Amino acid sequence: MVSITPLTILVEFIPALIVALFYLVFFRERRNRLIEAFVIIMAVKVFTFFLLNIWLAPNSGLPTYFTPVVNSGDLYWILLTDFVFQFTYALQDFLTWIMVSFVAALFGQLVLIVKLSLQDPMKRRFSNLIKRLTGKEPETDEYSGLGDRLDHIHFEGVEPQPLDPKIQEKAWRESWKDYLIIGLVTILPSIPVYMNPGGTIGPYVQGVLIFLTWIYRFGYPGSNRIAKGAGLRLGDRDLGEEMMQGVLGWFFRLNLIWSLFTIGLDVIRGIQTGTLGGLIGYYGIGLALAFPPILFVILIFPLAEDFSVLLYKRIFDSIRSFREKAKAFDWSNAIKNTLSAVASGGLVTGAFVGAVMMVCLHFSFTQMGVFGLLPSMVDSVVVSLLNNAPKNGVLIAPTIWALMMLLIPFASMILLGVLGRYILRRTGYGKEGFAFFSALTVAIAVWFLLPGMDYLLLVSPTPATVASRVFFRLRPILSPPVEAAYLLRVAYQFIVFVPIYIATVLFILYFFEFREKWRISQGEKTGPLLSVHQKDVTDTIAMFFGGIFVSLIGVYLIGAVLDPGLLEGYILTLFNEIGAADGLEAVLEAFVLSSSGSIFPIIAEHNVIRTLLMLLLGPVFWSAILWLVALEKESNERKIGIASIVGIFVGAVIAYLWTFRDASLGLFQPNSWPWGFAAQLGLRAGIIYAVLLAIYLLAFVVRGFYGAEGSVWWVPLTATLIAMEYFIYDDQFVLIALIVLPLILTAGYMIATKNPGDPLLNYIRFSLMSLAISEVLSTALILGGLSAIYLNAPNGGLIVFLASILPHAIIEIPAFLLAAAISIRIARNLSPLVMQENWEEFPSKTRELLGDMRTWRSYVLIVFFLLLASVIEAYVTPIVVMMARTL
Repeated sequence: MVSITPLTILVEFIPALIVALFYLVFFRERRNRLIEAFVIIMAVKVFTFFLLNIWLAPNSGLPTYFTPVVNSGDLYWILLTDFVFQFTYALQDFLTWIMVSFVAALFGQLVLIVKLSLQDPMKRRFSNLIKRLTGKEPETDEYSGLGDRLDHIHFEGVEPQPLDPKIQEKAWRESWKDYLIIGLVTILPSIPVYMNPGGTIGPYVQGVLIFLTWIYRFGYPGSNRIAKGAGLRLGDRDLGEEMMQGVLGWFFRLNLIWSLFTIGLDVIRGIQTGTLGGLIGYYGIGLALAFPPILFVILIFPLAEDFSVLLYKRIFDSIRSFREKAKAFDWSNAIKNTLSAVASGGLVTGAFVGAVMMVCLHFSFTQMGVFGLLPSMVDSVVVSLLNNAPKNGVLIAPTIWALMMLLIPFASMILLGVLGRYILRRTGYGKEGFAFFSALTVAIAVWFLLPGMDYLLLVSPTPATVASRVFFRLRPILSPPVEAAYLLRVAYQFIVFVPIYIATVLFILYFFEFREKWRISQGEKTGPLLSVHQKDVTDTIAMFFGGIFVSLIGVYLIGAVLDPGLLEGYILTLFNEIGAADGLEAVLEAFVLSSSGSIFPIIAEHNVIRTLLMLLLGPVFWSAILWLVALEKESNERKIGIASIVGIFVGAVIAYLWTFRDASLGLFQPNSWPWGFAAQLGLRAGIIYAVLLAIYLLAFVVRGFYGAEGSVWWVPLTATLIAMEYFIYDDQFVLIALIVLPLILTAGYMIATKNPGDPLLNYIRFSLMSLAISEVLSTALILGGLSAIYLNAPNGGLIVFLASILPHAIIEIPAFLLAAAISIRIARNLSPLVMQENWEEFPSKTRELLGDMRTWRSYVLIVFFLLLASVIEAYVTPIVVMMARTL
């Protein structure tokens, strides 16, 4: 056995502590029992899975020449992969038990139908026997048959709001003892399935048997608990309570007898074989493996119970009213719902397969020197490295690959649920049908598109030494599927994996439905999750593709007259102005490249800042300008405003003279990279403006942004930040987009319309959204223009160009377009005030729009996809380009 060091315990608890800290920081005012349950699951699995498997392992399974010493870079990746491993494993357990809860609702229908069909007829048939045994006549109902009983079933306990903390507390308080008792009494009979003595059960069969054990231990009792929670009644009979008493009665006694029989049989066998002493270790380890599901059920089933009750009732109503529902069935809506579900499943399948291919391509090129797109092309090397690596650094790449194969399926489940929420919110179709067909589409499509991806994930401890201190962690060990077990693999896919997919999607759909209802009941402001309208999105998309078409045709025609190389130079200059690091950003790029060798931080930072500027710059800039020149102000406010503008210009002059002086003295080379003149100027301007910002920020905090009469200090604060951004990033593009482009747009608008209105007002209106427009059109010009130039270029120029753009642009461009659409929406909301010359309300309206949480939820979503695109651009796109050059 591997020894558990204090550092091992600390390292293994870091992921759970990080998630707990995240919850406390971001949800401190809104308690969320689902997240709390997830955090507890992570902590429980540290003991019951990670530390337990480290302790039980006889050795690491690594070669004798393995070197455990790690450097700081390796330690970072070890901690990161350990976090992903623990987070994903906890997510897997969380979603699995949600699925078991929903399966219990389905299983409960069978239990209920059998009870209604057989219980009373059997009592009547064997009434004499029952009377002789009990001394009294058996109680029977007066219903004529199953149909009559179904007609008299009603529900009295279906809660209207499963997310109400009081309802969740009630469900947990009433059910946890039942689940604990049932779990404990069924724990001993389930131990042989976990222990698999002699290894007689194959891994896929064992997985299915463990799942069926969960259904037996918790699915059947859970189905009766759901009936009780639903207030199931047959006439005056409390049928739900009656069913639950049966579980705590005959089911409890049966499993108690079975447990005693199991122990007795094992003792007799141990005496006969001389292995009686080993029973203590056998049962100790078996209990450690079979007990955690009890904790997970106690944590999750009460939270999912009312969702399961909802599903239980809907299924029952469909069974009872089958004929009526069949006659009134809306085939048109059903077909539309099915098609939308299949289309959504196809979209998520594309994301699933694309993500897997990118991970495989990066691993195959960096570790094997080949271009491999499918898991089957690289898994043998992954297995070899995980078992024979000479040091921890070599384990990082195969560990990441293995974890991605585990994480991508669960991420796709969540993505499908969120996508379904948006679709069903518009269509109003059935959630259960959408969840079933969309999830089934993904599961079946992935099975055939990525054959052999159904890996068995085993674990083994890995030593690591930091500053002479040793700790252990678990590394994933892949067991590739074998063709001989194909039928077992298919059974596992459809018995375990497909239900998890369906249950996850359905749970997310239910959660969003009741979350919105809960917020309404609490008087919270509700509305779209994202701060954007459909018109904004369609206009942005039309502008983007229109720009591509015009630039494609225009550059192609101009290229027939002018030198294509000259046009390429112009377009690349624009591309570099937008995308290349300038000013102090170039210094950051040089530092990151020298320290890590990765361009990911630079790409991510650049994209995040560009989208943030799109959202903020236009409205904030014009709020400050209009406050300075158009609003009535008190004398001291006017003085502060004028002083801040003077401070910006004086600071710029000082920074320029300071930089020019140092260059003249030879303290730096103006044309050197990265510390050229622009970077040096940005540094000095940053220092000067940082001092001003500190003064303004202090005044801003003291007086308060939302004071009784407002605070003037937001004007110098925001104006100085804008100036600071310009110098630090040497941002000529933003200056042109904010000042020059609106002139062109205004002129075009005045020419195209019969009643253009006031040119100055139109200029302000266009300037509010001009940065978003310039980002969209410049991106379209680069894509369309360079495609036209490379169309006839030799050596596959167009293919190489598209290979350098499309892998990350598939995600990055939609994210940028969404950011542009949100920016346009903000500008359109401010435009009426501009056209009415209502300058008094303009700053407060800007604060309202930019303070809307929907805007920042939108931005967080955009940043997530931009970070994902940045990972692809940094680690996958260069490999795709090299692959394209070989074609």
